[in-house]
Amino acid sequence: MIWQLLAAGTAGMAAYLHIGGRRAVALPGRPSCGTVPPVPLLLELVAVAVRQGSSIPRALAVIGETLLDDGVTVEPDDDALGIRLVAVANALNRGADWDNAWGVVPPDSRHRRSLDAIRETLAPSWKHGVSPLMRIETAIEQIDRDERRSIEEDAARLSVRVLVPMGLCFLPAFVLIGVIPSIVSFAGA
Repeated sequence: MIWQLLAAGTAGMAAYLHIGGRRAVALPGRPSCGTVPPVPLLLELVAVAVRQGSSIPRALAVIGETLLDDGVTVEPDDDALGIRLVAVANALNRGADWDNAWGVVPPDSRHRRSLDAIRETLAPSWKHGVSPLMRIETAIEQIDRDERRSIEEDAARLSVRVLVPMGLCFLPAFVLIGVIPSIVSFAGA
């Protein structure tokens, strides 16, 4: 019994040390300083604003201002997501075309992925005058599907990584507790 507990503890510790520190998991709730809200959340906020009658620039401006006034950062930096969204909204309100308005986002911005997803999702609506709601729902579903696939692939890799240390710990325990006593009992009989 003690050998099994020791083997299980060793396997657990090996798995913890092997997996530990791989990737931080963000818990739901308010974003902490320096974190970016997930893209599906940003798109859903745009959808809510559009459903309530806001234009796309007004929706972007309100979301950007909300990100700036969330109470998390005392002094936002020049590359804050809220500042970028407000800048895009202001450019659109001044009459800039869609691509030039999004040109206010520098290529090395740390929020480039989020802003590109928003831009690509809303572009057909802005250029052709159609409702963005169906496109937003489709983009959110696609992002969720991609994240779910990534999680499933990580889980599959994790199961293989956990199996090896467990096998290395349980095999000697099985031999010491199960096989050797059986051989000794047959040899002594």
